[in-house]
Amino acid sequence: MNTRLAPCALLLLALPACATDPDPCAEATARVAVCFPDLAVASSSATCDPELAEVIAGSSCEDLAARDGKADDWTCAWMPWLCLGGGGAGGGSTQPGIEVAVMECGGDFAGSCPYVQSATCGLVTLHDSTGDEVARVFSNGNGRATFFGLAEGAYQVRVHKRDGALARMQPDPLSSATTSASQALTVGGRTTPWADFNLVPGSQQAITQCADADGGITVRDSAGVEVDRREVEWEWLIELERDGEVLERTRPLFLHHEASSSGVDENVVSFRLLRVGTYTVRYVRMEIPSYARRINPDYAQLRRLYSADVAPIEHNLRVSNAQRGRTVTIDRTLTDPLR
Repeated sequence: MNTRLAPCALLLLALPACATDPDPCAEATARVAVCFPDLAVASSSATCDPELAEVIAGSSCEDLAARDGKADDWTCAWMPWLCLGGGGAGGGSTQPGIEVAVMECGGDFAGSCPYVQSATCGLVTLHDSTGDEVARVFSNGNGRATFFGLAEGAYQVRVHKRDGALARMQPDPLSSATTSASQALTVGGRTTPWADFNLVPGSQQAITQCADADGGITVRDSAGVEVDRREVEWEWLIELERDGEVLERTRPLFLHHEASSSGVDENVVSFRLLRVGTYTVRYVRMEIPSYARRINPDYAQLRRLYSADVAPIEHNLRVSNAQRGRTVTIDRTLTDPLR
């Protein structure tokens, strides 16, 4: 159920503002919100550094994501969830926060929770001591969510189903007893508290706010003859974009007929954890030499170096509220402009 990070919405993100014109801090805030929409910063008392903000604002989502696990100053200042162990150059937590793990109990033993698996794209809300919601975020492909930049004090973390009700969880893996998915935590000191939710079986489908997109492409030449699917895998690159930002790149993977459910050769494409909204699916004709065709390639680099000098083919993909928890089909037949 793990997947690459996919686009999200509906969260509160507040980073410190700077009195500059144009405002690099506001631009950095917008960039982080687009690139890491499933990670929330509720508030922060840190002083904005315009130089660090310019670095963030001028970086692509892929550049920022590539810094995962780094603990340099600008990463920790703007994206504390990427710091090693939650700590920055100073060695401690850069901002008080709460880590959340949203899991679903699995197994065949009724009433127990022998193992868990990630529950993705579920709404997680943070509430202060008065019960008011102060931030919201969605569990990512690993079932993780993070709230950073919190004032010290008492909080409640809650996990919701799509219908708005609280999900149910099993606090004790050896007991069939369940309770509402709400936990009280206290933020303070240098230790980041964890809120672990082991939701009852079936919760993944009940909580997800996302859809998946599955399908493939068939490519024909100018005479209408189908192009060899092994060649198609490396002659096309597919981008998923929303609000002007490329969220993911992939290639139409060749699947031999003996391994496909259809019994015929295929070029398959899939995207995970798509929020409600409109996306652009872009099919880019590539000219990738054989020596650059590697397992797990750097798709951004391939795009820069080997994209053909022809216009990409674009289609809109709309994910509606009714499609949450379902799979959207994205099958396409393309005409190769170079054949």
